[in-house]
Amino acid sequence: MAASRAGVLLTAFGGPDSIESVGPFMERFMDRAPAPAVLAAAQDKYRAIGGSSPLPAIAAAIAASLEHHLTVRGHDAVVRAGMRYWEPSIESALTDLVLQGARRIVMVSLSAFESRVTCESYRIAAHEAASGIEYVDVCEAPVLHMAPQYRDFFGHALAHALGNSGATQPLVVMTAHSLPAEDLQDDDPYVGGLRDVSEAVATIAGLAGGADFDDEERLPAIAAFGSLEPPTPWLLAYQSRGARPGQWLGPDLERVMEIAAATGYDGVVVAPIGFATDHMETLYDLDLKAAEWAIALGIDFARTRVPNDDDSFVEALVWAVEPLLTDDQR
Repeated sequence: MAASRAGVLLTAFGGPDSIESVGPFMERFMDRAPAPAVLAAAQDKYRAIGGSSPLPAIAAAIAASLEHHLTVRGHDAVVRAGMRYWEPSIESALTDLVLQGARRIVMVSLSAFESRVTCESYRIAAHEAASGIEYVDVCEAPVLHMAPQYRDFFGHALAHALGNSGATQPLVVMTAHSLPAEDLQDDDPYVGGLRDVSEAVATIAGLAGGADFDDEERLPAIAAFGSLEPPTPWLLAYQSRGARPGQWLGPDLERVMEIAAATGYDGVVVAPIGFATDHMETLYDLDLKAAEWAIALGIDFARTRVPNDDDSFVEALVWAVEPLLTDDQR
């Protein structure tokens, strides 16, 4: 293989590929063996979504599609996906890129928003893996929420979901993974990025621009970013809060749904803008638990699809990595 070949390393959180893998996956993530009750509960969740996480297979499909797109555009590039807490690992994916002849390696995270638990941990793992390999340099592409294709995808997906909603007075809720507030430093870009993307998605879908609001008449007890103005009210909320004590980012999706139902909304349309791919947070927390909560509240529930290996998302990856594939562009 030519030494000048470019490589692209897609990084992702990872997920177990079988019920038997749930324990080892959790041990890698937690840095300790999970308690039996915690393990059993996690296994039950994976059984509910088919017995495994779809993320490793989705990441592999994205890698194959991105390599094809780059080849068509004239680049001699090889693409591999590496998981932070499962296989193929970030280290093994980077090693494979080197074996395929890549010396310039562009790293891009499939977690579309910067946070310490995702992008920072991927960054550390990749640079540690590359540090022992001679003549290999790893650079980092922009986070994917900055790509116009990412925003366009969710904007059009939201417009489609609204057009097919069974609700006559729906509330749009754009969601992302909640994080412990103490993990977010003053300059942390996570919340700011989500606000920026949520407003862009709203605009593309034909909704009003966003701002901080606290409206005791139209949505009492909820302080959020969004707009309650016509044509369809919307807000940014958080989901999938962990068990760690302390304050987490809010408002919480289920609480928003509860208040919305009590205020006269007859449905919610969820756009999970914080998730580029399907995994536990979309397939279980939204499609099963949030949908069940909506039934209990007597309201309609719908959610937009997420990008996965859609061509528009692959084009977002091209947007992110292509300027960095040659020495004079780095």
